[in-house]
Amino acid sequence: MRCAIITPVGPGHMDLLEQSCTPSIRRAMAYDMGPFSEVRHLVMDDTLGQHGRSNRRNDALAEAVAEGIDWVYFLDADDVLTPNAFEAFGRIIAAEPGLDAVWGLICEFDEAGQPQLREGQPERLDTRAEFLAVPPYLSIQIGAFIRADAAAQIGFDATMDTGEDFKFYYALWAGYSCAKRPEIFFVNRRGQHSTGPRSATGADWRRVVDGLWAAQLAEVPVWTEVRDPKGEGSARMRITNPNDLIQMAHLRGEFFEADSLDKLRRLVAAPNPRIVEVGANIGNHVVWYAKHLGAQKIYPVEPNPVALNILQSNIDANDLGGVIDTRGMGFGAGASEGHFTIQTDNADNLGATRLVPTDEGGVETRTLDALMGEEKVDFIKIDAEGMEMEVLEGAAALIARDKPLIWVEVLRPNMMRFAQNWCRQAGYRVVDSTPYRNTIDYFAAPKE
Repeated sequence: MRCAIITPVGPGHMDLLEQSCTPSIRRAMAYDMGPFSEVRHLVMDDTLGQHGRSNRRNDALAEAVAEGIDWVYFLDADDVLTPNAFEAFGRIIAAEPGLDAVWGLICEFDEAGQPQLREGQPERLDTRAEFLAVPPYLSIQIGAFIRADAAAQIGFDATMDTGEDFKFYYALWAGYSCAKRPEIFFVNRRGQHSTGPRSATGADWRRVVDGLWAAQLAEVPVWTEVRDPKGEGSARMRITNPNDLIQMAHLRGEFFEADSLDKLRRLVAAPNPRIVEVGANIGNHVVWYAKHLGAQKIYPVEPNPVALNILQSNIDANDLGGVIDTRGMGFGAGASEGHFTIQTDNADNLGATRLVPTDEGGVETRTLDALMGEEKVDFIKIDAEGMEMEVLEGAAALIARDKPLIWVEVLRPNMMRFAQNWCRQAGYRVVDSTPYRNTIDYFAAPKE
């Protein structure tokens, strides 16, 4: 087999190419050629910034395919190949000959010039779903052994100033057999990006790649594991938008609002509480209640169809059907029956979706008194995006009867109405709180 190492050389990178990149390839060839009978280094000059790295990579791919090259490897001019790169790849492809592309671990030089592995990255990736479940900066980088015909079939988008690398990766993982393995093929030198008219910042790259990632997640069911900080088991949560505030926490392996949930653990007195969750959203709290409070029954109330689909997926994935009562799923909660439309001002904050009253709205609200009937309730969580006082009004009989612990997110303009007026009239007192920029989470318990 024959391999081509493809290196586009942008403005300011010729010295790095000559001093470290090219010598590293020679060292690897001298150490062990692995499965290759020939290795060519295709240096694609763009030191004047007239072409762009994507065009240069595409030109090299066309040349490689024309010459019958079997595999290509993309090595930037500021990076270095490891001495055993070809040997390590040879072991992998001998064991897994069906692979079309193989990535190794992300390794980079630290400030002292020593190689170090990037913390938090997975050692292996075997499927597209596993790849998409990892934040891009922790998954893979440009250095990979890829079958030349597969790489050329996709190519790099020359219209993009940044993010074209992940557009290329996503297409490969969608159409070919790809994997990441616990080997180190190259070491990345950070902080040495080339300059020129097509250069971009790290923030630019992150913005573009996050958008590409979100589009991929809309196509593939992806799950991530979320662990309680006290180590009491884990949960599986669906990821559909990596930029959503709650799902960002899940991607970090955390429950959203973990601090407040920990406070709740100390405040709930009932051993197997019956819980009403107004504004259940995608189920962050619902799943946590079931996993960590031993909830006997949970009544999610959620009107948003987008959130409901993910909520149901998370309920199913965590086998919670036996504790979930679905009577409130598809409804909003308020002071009375009414019709509303759903308004999401920020697609990356699904939890901030609001209900807007209108006679022709397709979303119906019910009072908690009507929804719950004679069902006993030990705890109520209310996140109603400004309608919290209306929800409390519609739950007056239930609250008077059962005296549940209440956790309510209150917009700051409603702070005094809740903390003084409502609590005094209902016979409650605030026992804890968590302040945020625009809201305050109050925990209130009956005075007696």
